[in-house]
Amino acid sequence: MHICILSVIHEPFDKRVYHKVGLSLVAAGHEVTYICPPPAQGVMPPLQDEQDSRGIRFVLTKTASTLPRRFLAALRLIQLGRRQKADVYLAPEPESWAAALAVKTLCGGKVVLDMHEHIPSEFAKFFPAFLGGFMERLTIQVMRVMARFTNLIILTRESFEEPWKGLPVPRVTIINTNHLQAACSEVPEALQAPFAGHPVIIHQGIFGDTRGSYQLLDTVKLLQPEFPNLRCIVLGEYVYGSLDSYRARVRELGLDDNIVFIPPVPFNEVPAYIALAQVGLILFQPGPINHTLAMPHKLFDYMREARPVVAPEFAVEVARIVREADCGLLVDVTRPGAIAEAVSRLLKDPEEAVRLGQNGRRLIEDKYNWQREEKVLLNAFAALEAR
Repeated sequence: MHICILSVIHEPFDKRVYHKVGLSLVAAGHEVTYICPPPAQGVMPPLQDEQDSRGIRFVLTKTASTLPRRFLAALRLIQLGRRQKADVYLAPEPESWAAALAVKTLCGGKVVLDMHEHIPSEFAKFFPAFLGGFMERLTIQVMRVMARFTNLIILTRESFEEPWKGLPVPRVTIINTNHLQAACSEVPEALQAPFAGHPVIIHQGIFGDTRGSYQLLDTVKLLQPEFPNLRCIVLGEYVYGSLDSYRARVRELGLDDNIVFIPPVPFNEVPAYIALAQVGLILFQPGPINHTLAMPHKLFDYMREARPVVAPEFAVEVARIVREADCGLLVDVTRPGAIAEAVSRLLKDPEEAVRLGQNGRRLIEDKYNWQREEKVLLNAFAALEAR
């Protein structure tokens, strides 16, 4: 089949859309075209329109950072998608889902929604708070109408099933796990040297105030007397809030030597940074439904590298997996004291940290890996092709 991925905000080398779903479909013999915005400058290598990467052909559109621009981007996707005359249009966002349904109406094909986020609450964020509940309920009703014209819905976690209950549209859960590979055993000397002899903890991935950035600073400040040479790696892009204000707060607290900022790196380099650390952090703050139902890549990144995690006890999916694997400590992430106590416990008891980390690695090998999820994906597309 010719499968066309339509994206408003997911960039070309997105960890799930490209590295997992796209490449798995190519490996199974499908033709894949990916219509998406260009990569952010300085984050990934430049990409040319119509460039082919490992069997996926890119068609680049414009970056859309605001709601009006996302709407215009969806209209552009309809125009570009019609030219592909694909058998299947796969959408990872609500706007691209609407565009895919429009293309289906105009020129045929089948539509697949790959639901990454809790769409009702995410859409409601664009409106005043007093309209939040109403917009969520309205969005669910619109989604249920759109679903009736959709051929397959992919959920990235079982807790996303609620809006679709009672609908006859086929659904399948394909968890956002990582490819199973050996844990990183050799960290490059240039990377390892600055951290030699230091206790190291890490937060990997998109960061900001709603993801616990300031709770992290207070945590490190509490740990500083006990671990004065502690190094906390903050690896990734600071998205939620002002990075300048955050760096100023680091200086105010006297944590310049303790907090190590690393800009985003290619996915294949992430394991080496995690291997430097003794503890991996997940600090989503309560409030957004997406945080309550979060199932972040970083959890599986830490588990794959056999590192124990400190994670939010309120996050339903994260807590379930941590308990299932017995791979870390669940805490009240709104309280820096609770985070610091958990980190201190793991740093002072390396045998327990290793045990928890190995438990996580074992469950990655047995259950939570992309090779397993890939089979579900390909079976779903085979069934879609047969219908």
